[in-house]
Amino acid sequence: MKKIDVFEVAMSKVRNEFSWCSTVHADWEFVLTDKKTGQVKNTKKFRMIAIQNDAEKYQHIAVAIAELSSEYVKIPDMVEKFLLELQKTSETDSKTLETEMPDMHIFRFTGDVYLYTDKLLVSEDAVRDHFQKNKLVLQSRLVKPNPVL
Repeated sequence: MKKIDVFEVAMSKVRNEFSWCSTVHADWEFVLTDKKTGQVKNTKKFRMIAIQNDAEKYQHIAVAIAELSSEYVKIPDMVEKFLLELQKTSETDSKTLETEMPDMHIFRFTGDVYLYTDKLLVSEDAVRDHFQKNKLVLQSRLVKPNPVL
């Protein structure tokens, strides 16, 4: 059984589900540290994807991460950071690039966060509740390997 590439599957699903939208993504990583010693135990890569409806000027965020566990508590902060990065990037890029990057200030963030993961190691309710406290709406999308025919 081939291990699925959560990023690849998530990008494909986003393009299918939001075929009329443009996307911008960035790959980041969580640094997981030992609470007692502060030593780095692990790093975990994840992908932030902005899904932008250019016609109606709104955007959603998608997060692709393999085996989501306790780091879900950091996702709302990461979403906020990503949105700020996009705004900063659009300001600087539109001045330096010949191709116009759309002004990210014109997109209204809907609060919807599409979570693409192959495995939830915490309850979906816990994630949903945490998102709600942070004024985000969890749209869960479990990534499953394609059945081999």
